[in-house]
Amino acid sequence: MLLMTTIAHLTDFHLLEADHDRRRGAARWRLRYLSFGRPIEAAPRRRRALAALIEARRSGADHLVLTGDLTEDGTPAQFEVLAAVLAESGWDPARVTLVPGNHDAYTCGDAWERALLGCLRPFAATSRRGATVALPGAVVTAVSTAVAQPVTRSAGAIAAHELSRVASLAAGTRRSGDALVLAQHHPPLRHPIGAMQWLDGLVNSGDLMALLHEHDHLHVIHGHTHRENDAPVRAGAPPRIFCAQALVDGTSPLRLYRARHGRVLSERTSVWSGASALAMA
Repeated sequence: MLLMTTIAHLTDFHLLEADHDRRRGAARWRLRYLSFGRPIEAAPRRRRALAALIEARRSGADHLVLTGDLTEDGTPAQFEVLAAVLAESGWDPARVTLVPGNHDAYTCGDAWERALLGCLRPFAATSRRGATVALPGAVVTAVSTAVAQPVTRSAGAIAAHELSRVASLAAGTRRSGDALVLAQHHPPLRHPIGAMQWLDGLVNSGDLMALLHEHDHLHVIHGHTHRENDAPVRAGAPPRIFCAQALVDGTSPLRLYRARHGRVLSERTSVWSGASALAMA
């Protein structure tokens, strides 16, 4: 019997609270700094997120992965917006893996954990640090790269114990023949501009790349770069590192992957049908 799973992928929602214009002082400055270059409009971002989530559900995907920067700066009110949009979209929480990005930790370092204990509690079983979901032919696990840092820095890091857990999980899934998919925000590849690695990259990317070189069934689905990209671990090999366009400003943010025979294969995306619906909203 052929075991195959379809995974839908969305990333970088940058959701806002409806009354963000009431902010004052440092909180107001932080929002303006983080949203530089994007209109600070809560309603259009919410509509865009809902349209994409509904399109992902209608695609027939077995599982949905949202890879971070789901809020603009990680306030409780923004996480409430995320929870409401997810509920309205009709996705079963058991079929959704959420992971935090750097934007989700700017208000406070434990904002993600607080949200999973509160408004995002229905998703905690599949989205807490280290949560693992077994699917036909694939295992998806949540990996946090979010760290406490000032808003002027956008780097990420994976805790040492998390890397050890991934190594153990990779060894186990290698024996079972399933594809292992890490859902995380920051890409495992070093930043193309060396000087930017500490500022905007995954600080300990070398440790994760070593695991990717060791285990050919290990794959990464990530966000952060705002650009769709498929990358190999070794030159000339099939891609095993996948990124989607940012939902906040991408024309085709929804990506679909099929996992089978220990491999994850990406499907080509087309211009997002939800964009026209958003334009008319």
